[in-house]
Amino acid sequence: MRGFGTDARLISALLATLLAAAAPTVAAEIPVPTPRPGLPAVATAPAAEPRRADAADVPVPHRRACPAMLWGRVEAAPAPVREDGACGADSPLTLISAAGVALTGRPTVTCEMAGQLARLAEEATSLARRLLDGELAAIVTGPGYECRRRNRAAAGKLSEHAFANALDIAAFRLADGREVTVAGDWPRAPATAQDEAAAPVDAAASGPRQAFLKQVHAAACRHFTTVLGPDSDTAHEAHLHVDLGCHGSDCRYLICQ
Repeated sequence: MRGFGTDARLISALLATLLAAAAPTVAAEIPVPTPRPGLPAVATAPAAEPRRADAADVPVPHRRACPAMLWGRVEAAPAPVREDGACGADSPLTLISAAGVALTGRPTVTCEMAGQLARLAEEATSLARRLLDGELAAIVTGPGYECRRRNRAAAGKLSEHAFANALDIAAFRLADGREVTVAGDWPRAPATAQDEAAAPVDAAASGPRQAFLKQVHAAACRHFTTVLGPDSDTAHEAHLHVDLGCHGSDCRYLICQ
């Protein structure tokens, strides 16, 4: 047993000597990671100076294309966006003609109004040929857009004119120079019993001009939600007012006077 112990000690000593001799070699073979370089300092950008607003900074207002204009039913040009307090229109048009009929006032109206005016101009053209034996050349109109209250009152609701959603029509001009006016040619009810006795049985059909205006009025009632003429009130004695205002909870109520 004593011999075995001596041998074990010798073997242990020999292994220790070998490991000690090999240790530097092993350590030298293991790659040592290089130190991580320090991150560069982040440069602080100077605060940007506030820029003054100029034309390029002003947002472009949203505009809508108008089918009546694209399809050639009206001749028009985009008008400036209107923003006048509670009044305004985001895509108004300056209307030059509708269905080939000139509009003298170059009114500012919405696309929807332009489309309905083209339909009315088509019917008025047919009526002029049939009742007046002439070609309709122009419709005498107001400006369309006006920031004001109804009937130009000092208080009350805004007019549809305040949204470019209305137009006043004063007269119709024929190619031969004749002019049919609402102020002068609208069939008036007799003021007195004596006038009534002297008046024709059917005052509305007393002449082609009167018949033309009454039938244009009736046609307008098929294309607009509001039509007001001389029979409605004194504020409309000299023109026909047409608009596309919403009446009733579902916007289906029509006013034709």
